[in-house]
Amino acid sequence: MLRLLLIFALVGLALASLAGCTDHARVYPLDEATVRMGTPTFEFVKQGLGHGLVTITMPDGEVLRGEYQITENAAVGVGLAGAHMATAVGLGSGRLVVVNAVGDRGTISSCEGTADLGGHGSGTCHDSRGRDLEGGA
Repeated sequence: MLRLLLIFALVGLALASLAGCTDHARVYPLDEATVRMGTPTFEFVKQGLGHGLVTITMPDGEVLRGEYQITENAAVGVGLAGAHMATAVGLGSGRLVVVNAVGDRGTISSCEGTADLGGHGSGTCHDSRGRDLEGGA
């Protein structure tokens, strides 16, 4: 019985660690036309898995839904010298972030940027209505 309780506790802990927390990105218009159109709000779910859900709410109420993806910036090296072998793994701090989202009225938004190992980053976005934004989280 104790073993069964321990298994349930471990499964619950594993599921809780996979549950993401919601965060918001701060975005700023890059031109006067975007200022006049209004600034959307960006909400995303940090899942710790290199990708997650994104919700963008436009000033007119249209909701865009999509996904962000973070690529790992890593390299592996192997060196051989006679009977000796050495390996190394290097992780970079500038991981590429890509965001794509589509709205219920047809608006498409795409963003590119970089993120550090702690999950903070910055980037630029452009949407099919002509908005150009810059922001970070």
